Amino acid sequence: MVDSIFGTDGVRGPVGEGILTALECLRLGAAFADQCPGEQPRLALARDTRESGDLLCSSVAAGIAAAGGTAIDFGVLPTPGLALLVESLPDCVAGLMITASHNPWTDNGLKFFGGDGHKLGDGSQEQLESAYRSARDLGGVPGAGRPPGEVEDRGPWAHSSYVAALVGGARCRFDGLKLVVDHASGAAAVALPQVLLALGATVVEVAPSPDGRNINEGSGAVHPQAAAAAVVAHGAWGGVVVDGDGDRIFLIDAGGTIHDGDAILGALAAAMVHEGSLRGGGVVGTVTTGAGLESFLGDRGLVLHRTMVGDRHVAAAMDRYGCNLGGESSGHVLTPDYCPSGDGSRVAVDVLGRAVEAGVSLADLLGAVPRFPVAHRRVDAGGRPPLEELPELQEVLKEADEALGQEGGRQLVRYSGTEPVLRVQVEGKQEDRVEAWADRIAAAAAQDIAATT
Repeated sequence: MVDSIFGTDGVRGPVGEGILTALECLRLGAAFADQCPGEQPRLALARDTRESGDLLCSSVAAGIAAAGGTAIDFGVLPTPGLALLVESLPDCVAGLMITASHNPWTDNGLKFFGGDGHKLGDGSQEQLESAYRSARDLGGVPGAGRPPGEVEDRGPWAHSSYVAALVGGARCRFDGLKLVVDHASGAAAVALPQVLLALGATVVEVAPSPDGRNINEGSGAVHPQAAAAAVVAHGAWGGVVVDGDGDRIFLIDAGGTIHDGDAILGALAAAMVHEGSLRGGGVVGTVTTGAGLESFLGDRGLVLHRTMVGDRHVAAAMDRYGCNLGGESSGHVLTPDYCPSGDGSRVAVDVLGRAVEAGVSLADLLGAVPRFPVAHRRVDAGGRPPLEELPELQEVLKEADEALGQEGGRQLVRYSGTEPVLRVQVEGKQEDRVEAWADRIAAAAAQDIAATT
């Protein structure tokens, strides 16, 4: 069976390898345009701050034009900015974001959006991949028989429109608040600080200005500790941390405590129930969502629906259950009433505003969601052998399930959809037992995987 070019969130990998070459990105852009409705479809493009972004964007734009489409270049813009503007432009039928999200600068990738601003579903991805593979195997370019299209530069308009939307959607001003901002040296580097400054906050930036290679380097949602330390050092009211393409969010309270997606989802769910705006009787999370959030929601008569990892799976489940709130522990928070894609900056502005309006601290607002001890491990797994064929791992998992289940804990072992690693997550009420089980499971997995190579 041929592995799909798509992972958990679009196409992603080292630049210059596989599909992440100029030629293959050209073909993929052409295939995407060829799949879109209309003889001369208009597709929007944006990118994060990686030095490979300009090359891949030019390649994708050339592919779109070769297939008869028009590429609307939004320049450097957070992923949710692209999604929001695609949804708002009536003549734009699709969008394509060039980013590898939280990965290092040596990687890049492509995220695909429909005209409604939502990420492509499984069926659409399969059609796109089939068209791309057919063209590649024949050595051609999809839709190349059409009259060539054009490339439009809309970067300044896109940036100002996105910032205006965030400022205009704020619940209140932040006058007198000192906020630490970590934009991961990525796509939100200009937009997020500019929004908070426009709302009256004093902003302390901890991530350096983007240089093409420092995106996510010791900063951002994967490394929020530096921002947490800065909040305490500067005596700030709070901190905001996003990832390289701006769709994930962590918040930090004045004491330096880092609050992840689970805490944010719980706080928003409680607030939305109080104001009568929460729909669907619950929240959508994933298999990695913490038991603490599930308990918090259950105490309020709300259901936690779990789905596969990946915000597009969360979005699909939200449609299925009629929910208007969902997300992941990693910081993707989906609020489709405001934006079709997860938007770290918008969620930050909303949650900060709710705390200010209520006259409470971020610690009080976000700390209400209980947090059980969790241990995470990563095991190198380039070959990705089926988990059921790893005997030592399966034996340890059975023991872990029995032991952890007695105290309301659980384990989760899965292959990453974005990296060649096996992820191990163990959750329970006793930290020492959680750490010990995580070590045992990871060791068993490493032993079995090594034996298959």
